[in-house]
Amino acid sequence: MDFILFIYFCIVFLGLQGLFLFEKETSLTMIMIGNILIAYHSINLFNWDLLILTIMMMIAQLSRIWRGA
Repeated sequence: MDFILFIYFCIVFLGLQGLFLFEKETSLTMIMIGNILIAYHSINLFNWDLLILTIMMMIAQLSRIWRGA
């Protein structure tokens, strides 16, 4: 795995983790930026499996944060 992809995963993780609570808007921003960067990376490397998984997880993550669960 590329180091830069690891950084993108860490951005998403920071938006989702519950140890240090961010505001809702901050969490949504970190999740969106991280997932968009992962999607961009997967498109550039023609990694369609990662792209599909990222889109599915982005929908699940955003709906969970948005509903406050």
